[in-house]
Amino acid sequence: CPWAVALHTALALAVGVAREDVRAIRDGGLPAAPKLAALSALARALIETRGQVSERALDAFTGAGFGNHQVLEVILAVVGSTFTNYTANVAHPAVEDRFARHAWQPAREA
Repeated sequence: CPWAVALHTALALAVGVAREDVRAIRDGGLPAAPKLAALSALARALIETRGQVSERALDAFTGAGFGNHQVLEVILAVVGSTFTNYTANVAHPAVEDRFARHAWQPAREA
C-alpha cells in the first residue's frame, strides 16, 4: 500500500533506523542490522504463513535478543499494519504532503 509504506518509512527514519535498512525493507529485503533483520523476518514470516511460523523462525527471533513475549508484540504490529493496509487498499487515500518524499508504488507484474 503506497500510503502505508510512505508513513512507515517516515516513522522508521524519525526513530533512527538507518536509511540503508529502510531501503532494504522497502525493496523486499532485510536490513543489515541483525536485530532489525530478525524483527523484519519474523513479521514477514507471520504475514506469508498467516501466522503458521516455524520454530526456526521463532528461534531466529529470540536468538537475536528478543524475548518470547515480544513475539506477541510483533503479532499485534502485523495485525495493525494489515488492517491499515487493507483499508488503504480499498479507500486509496492520498499520501499526505509530509510523507510525499517517501512515496512508493508496488512493482507491476508483467
